[in-house]
Amino acid sequence: MSIPLKDLLEKHCGGIRGGWNNLMAVIPGGSSTPVLPKSICDNILMDFDSLKDVQSGLGTAAIIVMDKTTDIVAAISRLSAFYKHESCGQCTPCREGTGWLANMMQRFENGAAQPREIDMLDVKQSLEAENVAMKSLLIF
Repeated sequence: MSIPLKDLLEKHCGGIRGGWNNLMAVIPGGSSTPVLPKSICDNILMDFDSLKDVQSGLGTAAIIVMDKTTDIVAAISRLSAFYKHESCGQCTPCREGTGWLANMMQRFENGAAQPREIDMLDVKQSLEAENVAMKSLLIF
């Protein structure tokens, strides 16, 4: 706990492919925690309070590292499809929202989304109290 993310990745995990400057983003606590851009990763500590302060979390601590070769839209689209498939369907926001988000992200990935759909991704606040799975994917 409280190890700098940069030290964890560079000293204990073999580093970033292509070096630290090739880092694009990190999901610090598994797929159900919001993405951190490199600018935050440079100085963040891996502990509950520090990650909460940047609106993310430690979650399962399953760190997902994305370098600059990662298509982040495709990555979020894939995570959205996972949550759609794995939704138990008991709560309405998850049952309806995971499918809605997965379909929208698929359109973004395929280049078929409309510009107005970008603003539609900003629904995090309305889902925040309802559903952990959905809010983690709404990082834009």
